Amino acid sequence: MIDAVATVEQNEIVASASSGSSGRSYGLLRLRLPQAIEVLPGQFAMLKPHAAYEPLLRRAMAYYQRTVVGDALHVNFIYQILGRGTQSLAQLKIGDPVDFLGSLGNTYEIEAATGREALLVAGGVGSAALFMLAEVLVAQNIPTRLFIGGASRDDLCGLDDFVALLGMENVVSATVDGSFGAQGFVTPPLEIHLQSNRARSMIIYACGPDPMLHRVAQIADQFDAPAQLSLESPMACGFGICVGCAVAVKHDCPEGFVYKKVCTDGPVFRSNELHWLHGS
Repeated sequence: MIDAVATVEQNEIVASASSGSSGRSYGLLRLRLPQAIEVLPGQFAMLKPHAAYEPLLRRAMAYYQRTVVGDALHVNFIYQILGRGTQSLAQLKIGDPVDFLGSLGNTYEIEAATGREALLVAGGVGSAALFMLAEVLVAQNIPTRLFIGGASRDDLCGLDDFVALLGMENVVSATVDGSFGAQGFVTPPLEIHLQSNRARSMIIYACGPDPMLHRVAQIADQFDAPAQLSLESPMACGFGICVGCAVAVKHDCPEGFVYKKVCTDGPVFRSNELHWLHGS
């Protein structure tokens, strides 16, 4: 892990409210780091404009892509523009400095996919946390299929990159407004695939909003498929000090669960170890 100042190489809006019906906007941020560090699928970094006092705290961003050129590391992030933190990131220009803390968190258990078909399930900007995983799975000749969902076509972040990597025949899309792919949530197509291929051994990797992940966990349990879920959680520090990203995990105690930190114990958890609280 390093705490360094990175340099903006690219920052552009890749989907916006003006080009779709969702009312959401997404940016693609490319940073250059002064030294190469380990970046594993599922890990993240904490970012904010350098020397900015408002907002004070960095924002957690899952790695989307990375390349090493010489001694320098180039990393891409896809982010949804929501509040002050991401709005400040969206205003960065080429050459601007960015406070960078990373790499943080754990990674997916890729060896668990050996001998199985890997099903990747992405909701909105959660797809960013799955792209490097897909690259590794493809490199290891593991059959890989993506299920990607969002409110509209513009919410299917990174779709073109996934299609180029996996092939259109291995990408299943769903949008709530029906503007692209099947109409509705992405979990019904996942369930149909599992139902239609019960003879196959499959593993699920997913990242997206909590309601989607909860449903994925239910489907994984229904079909007895192992699942690893990358949780999206607001973070203040990113390395376990603030305890602002606590998640309930099953435990043999009177309450039936204890809390773990998404930033240090995760963000990737096995679906069968999570305790879904009422309403989540």
